[in-house]
Amino acid sequence: MSSSSTTKTIPTTFLIISDTHNFAFTDFPTSPLYQPTPQADVLLHSGDLTSVGGLPSFRNALSLLSSITAELKLVIAGNHDLELDQTFWDAEVARRIPEDGPHDDRPDPEDHRKAVDLMAGDLAREAGVTYLTEGTHTFTLSTGATFKIWVSPYTPEYGDWAFSYKHNEDRYNHPGKGLPGTENMAINPIPNDVDIVMTHGPPKGI
Repeated sequence: MSSSSTTKTIPTTFLIISDTHNFAFTDFPTSPLYQPTPQADVLLHSGDLTSVGGLPSFRNALSLLSSITAELKLVIAGNHDLELDQTFWDAEVARRIPEDGPHDDRPDPEDHRKAVDLMAGDLAREAGVTYLTEGTHTFTLSTGATFKIWVSPYTPEYGDWAFSYKHNEDRYNHPGKGLPGTENMAINPIPNDVDIVMTHGPPKGI
């Protein structure tokens, strides 16, 4: 990482976790992820905080993250974090509305807003969490270290999950820079000058 005022390198440590899926330290005392977690300057959580979404699950995820010590905690959604994807959630609400009869099992149209408010609101701030949406973000630590990170919660389409794109679509590269046979639909392509790329989906072939 580089200082904002000089060109020298400032040592910076990162703790990277993902797919915690409602994990709680008390539920899995023998898990490879255990307390105390390694000391780090920055925590990166690359998505799937929950198993199938749900506001209580997002609250539990924030409780988990609050127990991890790091100056900066950066979090993105994953395909299991259903309510955080407005396009998915709006379609799910529309799909589950019956023509007539009871609406007891209809998803709440407001749950997208409520989930985002949770992940970007007071409870997240108390946990030290910064929730990131797709695009480029720049941060400076108390040491003076500055880094630029590009993030995306999207994954290739697989089943009926959130944050998906078709296998022939490229949402990461600048036009003309993607694989042959793919259709470029990048709204926020990855810049050439980022230090870190964090996505929920793995690179091709992994």
